[in-house]
Amino acid sequence: MELGDLGTDRTLKASAEDLISEDGWTVLDTPILAEGNSNSNAAFKRVGNFFMLRLSTVVKSVLADSSKLSVFPRPEILADRQLTSSLGIEFADFTYTVEEILSPGDIFTSVHLRNSFMDEMNKAGAQVALLTGSSPPEACEEHFRERVVQWRDFPSPGLLTIVEIPFDEKTQTFMSQIGGHFATVSVVQAHPQSPDEMIVTVGLFVTGSAFPLWASAHLAQMAQSVANLVQLTASSFGNLESLCKADQNFYTVLSLRTCPQGRPLLPGACPLALNLGEDPWCVLLDLPEGADPAFTFWFRPVGDFNFPNYLFLFLAAIGCPEVQVFSSIDGRPLVPYQAVVRRSQWLEVNSSFEAAWKVHKMAYRKLNSTKHAPTISEAKTPRFAEVPDSYLDNPPSVPLKSLITAPCHDL
Repeated sequence: MELGDLGTDRTLKASAEDLISEDGWTVLDTPILAEGNSNSNAAFKRVGNFFMLRLSTVVKSVLADSSKLSVFPRPEILADRQLTSSLGIEFADFTYTVEEILSPGDIFTSVHLRNSFMDEMNKAGAQVALLTGSSPPEACEEHFRERVVQWRDFPSPGLLTIVEIPFDEKTQTFMSQIGGHFATVSVVQAHPQSPDEMIVTVGLFVTGSAFPLWASAHLAQMAQSVANLVQLTASSFGNLESLCKADQNFYTVLSLRTCPQGRPLLPGACPLALNLGEDPWCVLLDLPEGADPAFTFWFRPVGDFNFPNYLFLFLAAIGCPEVQVFSSIDGRPLVPYQAVVRRSQWLEVNSSFEAAWKVHKMAYRKLNSTKHAPTISEAKTPRFAEVPDSYLDNPPSVPLKSLITAPCHDL
């Protein structure tokens, strides 16, 4: 089943907001029992061409303080097998492997499931087939790929939203369901009366024009399987405090400052027919013998400008194309003069960058006849841009390299 409108982040975020609202839901009277947990309830409502099944269940908190969900480890941290192993963390029921970080908090990943997870997914898939009159789905695959997104402080401050969308290898598209794998939107919040527990509300999408009168019993059974999956996930996570600390050091936010005479420059090859004395957009430096000839000619880029794109082009020009540069974090776009990089990658290329940036300052001052030049420094906190709702309308694209090995990043 193709995602359709569910493929846009705008619709997925609206679905997360729906999950914590009581408007338009049909509540199931049948009680839901998940591994002995009676604190679960289910409902369903229409969402576009889909029905969304909502299940709320209480689980033991995976953080020492469930009120601090805004520091919950991003999916790329949870899927970093080398990191989790070094901290003595092993997930018993599943393992994630990052194929590509699309942006901080948004990854394309390979998933390996254990039998307990597969059994519950197969049960849920069988109930969907009964509800929609479709053919029984193929058995849940032990290995599959999906997009996993995490939005902190959404739908409201202190809450956490996690989205999982399976990827179909045959059509190379994201789908609402592949066998026993479903697209889900989950909202996690602290339990108001119990600090060592969390409330997890899962929205699961199924197709169908209408649910028949006899649907409640099947929905209840399906909800019970989903509730069991939530319980398995929480128990497999255990305590994630050590990963929270690792998450805080995973990225670096950079800021571009002090551009008194316009945008910064890029190094490049000098055109043979260029009259440097008359062109205000480029400059040729007379560098000392032994200096890198690649840094002799500099030009001012034209067209739309933002720091993430510029930094990516600058790093590629100085021989560091492996550094991923991002323009958003946790689903929120940064202001145009900030960018995010992985701290480990930034440290690896820092000496090369500093050497090239020192020459850049010389070129900028010469071209603009000024004493000042742009600076790039680490920012204490990210600053987010105000953007229209249409920003969220672009569906998650199939990463280009996923057709071969792994997808590329978002620039």
